[in-house]
Order: sequence, then structure tokens, then C-alpha cells
Amino acid sequence: MKCKITLDNGKTGVFTAKGDLSFGAEGFALFYELDGDKCLLSYKNGTIVQERRGNVTMKMVFSQGKQTECTLGEGGLSGGFPVFTNKIQIENDSKSVDIKLFYNCAGESVALHVFATAY
Repeated sequence: MKCKITLDNGKTGVFTAKGDLSFGAEGFALFYELDGDKCLLSYKNGTIVQERRGNVTMKMVFSQGKQTECTLGEGGLSGGFPVFTNKIQIENDSKSVDIKLFYNCAGESVALHVFATAY
């Protein structure tokens, strides 16, 4: 379903976009564009995966209480760094998702809030 998305990390400002939100038996997927790149934020079995493809290629995996990886680039030009997820909070109904994600990466604490609602 078509939706409006708001992303706010509290530091670089608020980003809004239109996208698509779909629900499955075990979670949801949110598709949108950021600076011309195709992005996907998905949730399944307690894990969030954020992917971006285009000028910037990135994949971050978040799992509460665990250290995972952020991968930048593809093939021989890729690298990465560890990500530790402190807390994942998700509220959703049949037409919206509200995600609050608290994590540490590259020596920085990040609080990301993502809200998507169907229209």
C-alpha cells in the first residue's frame, strides 16, 4: 500500500518520502527512495534490515542486544564496521508502522525514528 514515510535520526534533520508498505505473516517491508537510491527497511523475526542501492550501497542489520554488521559498497570496493543494537521498539497496525531503533556504530550513539502511514 502507498504510504508516507518520515525518518528522523535527531541529528541531520527529518527526511520525508512516499513509498510502499507491505505486511507479511512474520513482519513488514517498507520501500522508498533516498537521494535517488532505492531503499528497503524490513522487519522479520525480531531483526531489522536496512538496505540502500544506487550511488550509495549499504546494508545494516539490527538485532536487539546483538552486534551485527554494516556493509558499505559492493564486491572488491566494500567494507564494513560493527553495529550494536541497544533496543528496537515497533508498533504497528494494518495501515502503519512506528519504529524506534537505538544503536551504536563507529563510536556514535544513534536514535532513529521511522514512521510510515498508508494514505
